[in-house]
Amino acid sequence: MNARARMLHVMLIVAMLSSMGMSNAAMAEVYVVVSADSPLNTLELREVRSIYKGRLTQVKGQRVVPLNAAPGSYDRTEFLNSVMNVSELDYTGYWHVRRYSGQGTPPNEVKDQVEMFNQIKADPQRIGYLKVPPGQKPEVPAGLKLIPLK
Repeated sequence: MNARARMLHVMLIVAMLSSMGMSNAAMAEVYVVVSADSPLNTLELREVRSIYKGRLTQVKGQRVVPLNAAPGSYDRTEFLNSVMNVSELDYTGYWHVRRYSGQGTPPNEVKDQVEMFNQIKADPQRIGYLKVPPGQKPEVPAGLKLIPLK
């Protein structure tokens, strides 16, 4: 198979997987990261979306304070695409409107995973996220736990 035929073959497979909702981004796992002291052990996708849209501040009686990865980072881009189903531009625009209309402010942003993990460890109300590429095992430092999305 020549290079052009291989490229067409790959494009066809990607298109088929995408049409079935199985793109590479969708196959990766997204986890919510919380303090090991947090009583939260499960979260539904709709709850996470509501938290990151500023519409939900408590889950199962537990106050939650979301943290966002830095714009343009792998975790944030993949989180917005696969969990929130929006682009960076749409998400930023959403928060501009909410802030302008007095309906809240976006989640605080952290510069990297280390800062996110440290803030979550320091405050059990904080939550973050971690995008794990297909085939990789999710890992977080001691004092944190991962919650898979339902």
